[in-house]
Amino acid sequence: MPKRRVFSALDGPLSIQEEAQVWRERYRVLFGENVAGVVLTTPEGRIVDCNEACARILGFDSKETMLASSDAWDFYFKRAEREVLIDRLRRPGNISAEEVCLRARDGAPIWVIARRTVASYVDGVPDLLQGTFIDITAQKTAQARLGDIINDLSQRIGNILRRVNKSRHPDSVPQIDGGEMQQCFVALDQMKTLMSELEISRLGRK
Repeated sequence: MPKRRVFSALDGPLSIQEEAQVWRERYRVLFGENVAGVVLTTPEGRIVDCNEACARILGFDSKETMLASSDAWDFYFKRAEREVLIDRLRRPGNISAEEVCLRARDGAPIWVIARRTVASYVDGVPDLLQGTFIDITAQKTAQARLGDIINDLSQRIGNILRRVNKSRHPDSVPQIDGGEMQQCFVALDQMKTLMSELEISRLGRK
């Protein structure tokens, strides 16, 4: 039986050994050197393989440490979350990328953009699952902080505006004083800075 040959535009046909080396190199680049975290697991929870990026995202010193000491169920705060995922993967169709909160090695929440797919089937049943993750914990933290700042400024400016509106009535005894006016100017300056940061963030997402 003739050997299967793969042709290279630069080097001509490849031998079986050379072809295997090409695929190993592709695997190393696409899996091992991927900046995104990649993990292969069984539906039962056994971690078959992962790359260094995945190990770092989940708080491990190396992929070897993660492979030796972890189970896929460990990375979910609630077991039901993974059970729902596995049930979805058993159905026809693709699962879109989504934001997911995983549990790091030390128990801390890790927010990721996750894409989960079935890597292989046995008798039509998912046998190997692949997860690809991009860590967005820093962005989620920044968004939460920004939300706190907006809420604080909104409350302060709202209080000032209510005070100003009240002081406009002639029969109102309390009047806005210099200190309150200064607070108003400070809040407005902070609001302008905040709006500039939001605009920079919006332009950066384009």
